[in-house]
Amino acid sequence: MNLESWMVNIVIAIAGVIGTYAVLRNRVERLEEDMEKHITTSGTNSKDLDKKLNAQFKKIDANVERIVVLEQNTSTHLDMGKAEAKFVSKLELELHLKNLELVAKNTNQKVEKMEGKLDDFLDTISTYASIDRKKD
Repeated sequence: MNLESWMVNIVIAIAGVIGTYAVLRNRVERLEEDMEKHITTSGTNSKDLDKKLNAQFKKIDANVERIVVLEQNTSTHLDMGKAEAKFVSKLELELHLKNLELVAKNTNQKVEKMEGKLDDFLDTISTYASIDRKKD
């Protein structure tokens, strides 16, 4: 049988097409399987990530609530500005205490003078009362 060269070329071309088709078909099937595995694992990973994200958002919400409560609780606490506005410094306090001591000392002296004068007054009254009784 006499095969001509063009027939050999056609047979080689047909064999090449069939081989290429088989290789591509095998690769496509393998890629489809890989894609299904990837979709399955990514779906699982996606669910896990969603759960983790939801847990983190819940923690964030809980922390925000705690911060709000702490801010409300600490809003009544004194800070330096409020403390300086409400209270005096140590030096001013010492000056106020010295002034109070001086006022107390002066007041005690005046009270003692008044007590002395009252004692003198009582002595004078009792003396006059005893003189008046002697006259009667």
